[in-house]
Amino acid sequence: MRNIRHNIHTLSLAHNTVCKYANGTFSVIVNGTTVTRFPGFNCAINTLGMWNDTTQGTWSLIEATKDSMVVRVSLQLLPMTQTWTFKAVNGELSWHIDAEIEEWLCIEEFRCLCILNPLYQQWTADEYRKTFPRFTATYNLILLGEVRGEFVGVEEYNGKTFLPSFRFYNKDSNLLPLIQNFPAYNRAHAIGFRQEIFSSYSDFEPNMYPLFDGVVKIGKDVDIGKKGPASQGLPHSRSQHVCDDNRSIDRPLRVALVNLPWQRDGKRGIRAGSRWPHISDYSEGDYLPFPFFLAYATSLLQNHGIEAIIIDAIASGMTEEKFIEHIRSLDLDYLVAETSIPSFDYDRALLHRISSVGIPIILCGPVAHMCFEKFLKDHTFISYILCGEYEFTLLGLIRALQQNDDLGKVHGIVYRDGHVFKKTPQRPLCDINLLPWPHRETLPMHLYLDAPGEMLTPSVQILASRGCPFPCQFCLWPQVMYQGRTYRTRDVTNVIDEMEHLVKQQGFRSVYFDDDTFNIGKERMLEFCREIRKRGLEKTQWAIMARADLMDEEILDEMKLSGVWAIKYGVESASQSLVDNIGKSMDLKETEAMIRYTQKLGIRTHLTFTFGLPGETHETIEKTTQWALELNPFSIQFSIMTPFPGTKYYDYLKEK
Repeated sequence: MRNIRHNIHTLSLAHNTVCKYANGTFSVIVNGTTVTRFPGFNCAINTLGMWNDTTQGTWSLIEATKDSMVVRVSLQLLPMTQTWTFKAVNGELSWHIDAEIEEWLCIEEFRCLCILNPLYQQWTADEYRKTFPRFTATYNLILLGEVRGEFVGVEEYNGKTFLPSFRFYNKDSNLLPLIQNFPAYNRAHAIGFRQEIFSSYSDFEPNMYPLFDGVVKIGKDVDIGKKGPASQGLPHSRSQHVCDDNRSIDRPLRVALVNLPWQRDGKRGIRAGSRWPHISDYSEGDYLPFPFFLAYATSLLQNHGIEAIIIDAIASGMTEEKFIEHIRSLDLDYLVAETSIPSFDYDRALLHRISSVGIPIILCGPVAHMCFEKFLKDHTFISYILCGEYEFTLLGLIRALQQNDDLGKVHGIVYRDGHVFKKTPQRPLCDINLLPWPHRETLPMHLYLDAPGEMLTPSVQILASRGCPFPCQFCLWPQVMYQGRTYRTRDVTNVIDEMEHLVKQQGFRSVYFDDDTFNIGKERMLEFCREIRKRGLEKTQWAIMARADLMDEEILDEMKLSGVWAIKYGVESASQSLVDNIGKSMDLKETEAMIRYTQKLGIRTHLTFTFGLPGETHETIEKTTQWALELNPFSIQFSIMTPFPGTKYYDYLKEK
């Protein structure tokens, strides 16, 4: 007899397979891979319409040998103690349950389940063989009517992680098979058997009853021969039709929009939501931009009846392996991935791995050179490319795919038509007031942070406009995503509606408006400030990204009265000629005057400077550094100019 003081025991089965028991959890492990999920095995009892199961019990290991173990579970909410006996016989695992009922008890149904890895994709039950339904927010139960099956199981999975076939047999010909998905937040499959008990059969006097007798087989599906005799324990179910037999499972189209993981040397990358994608530096603290395009596209799809989910693997800190496992568990029809120039090679390699799962991949993001037929021809694992601002383009593509429509009618995509690669005309820019608010409900909102001036947290990011009418040659989003010098504003009332909701209903303590250039149009700025005060939001800290030379004292006075806490000003250089060379056309004298007036009002300033503009010298760098110190901002940022493909600055350097 094994020493059982530690309440842990392991049975060795065939083919490097073990069943490990530890304090109420059973794990089946094959070649080092766990094919079960908590609790591994479970027995649920329905009494008077209420379910109790053995995860709610108190467990003890009462006997253990080399080939067997006996565990006892006392249910906390029922006068019942179950004794589970497991035996390793010829590479199989037998499972027998005896139930000791201590007081009169009414039992309407019991279920015995194996809880399995979500990577399994297909279930089988005698002649049935179907794909698991996709995970939802609730339990998803498949009952096969009155079909009495000898076994239920899951099919072998041959992805990156090997999972063997798993078969669960019962020795009672009157038990009914069931298949079940746990909710998405648990992500596990369940297979097992159930027995319904009705009328006088449901009353049980105190006594010992054999409850279940079954066998688990792992590996190849080996026929166990004829079914065993009916159990002499609990009486058999009377006939009752529960539901249709689910011979086919119709599922709506499911799309995942993802910010892929990106990690290097222990640091995380910053991609979706950033105009300057990069590997994060320690000096940035917890800075993390909100993935606006992905979030807007998710809510747009959902508003049009498409099952869309969003995954920010960077915010969640997912590794590649965890991310791929998660994607495999979701049963997706399409994966939409936003990429960037600095992460592009990394993203392509990861997407190539993901493509082996068989999920069509849709690629998008501010990468100009991928929006050509040749790129799609050279990357056979990519199915579609969305060019530029992509929310309505993605909606059009998904609709066309749903309806098997002509993809040539969808503007803004690159796609395959048989062996021919095609690019459709660019989609006209949308009226951004047609976009719903971005999806935030399932994202880790407390992790997104862009709070200049040390604003209160939790802080939230909002867009009030898109684009910029100024011709700065280095700026990425306006040139690659918005087709040049375009500027579109949201209705001020709707913007403040969103702000009010996030502050009063969601509990955010500050707001950062992450527009390319927020303060365009004096009358709009004054209307914005008046609307904030009208809603009683002036005590909420907020911040913006702005051009100092577009400010005047009246605008800043109104902003101060309305609660503005900090302003980011893009200054770039102390040399007027360098600023003019890059197309910014900003008066530096006016810029300095407005920075100092902003500071006079007590509004915190964050100034950004860039080294490497055309014509930069050691002298201009020194001049910029000294000027930045004289301006004495609350915080400061020095960047090295980055030539992104698709920008005029990139073309200039390439030409030179």
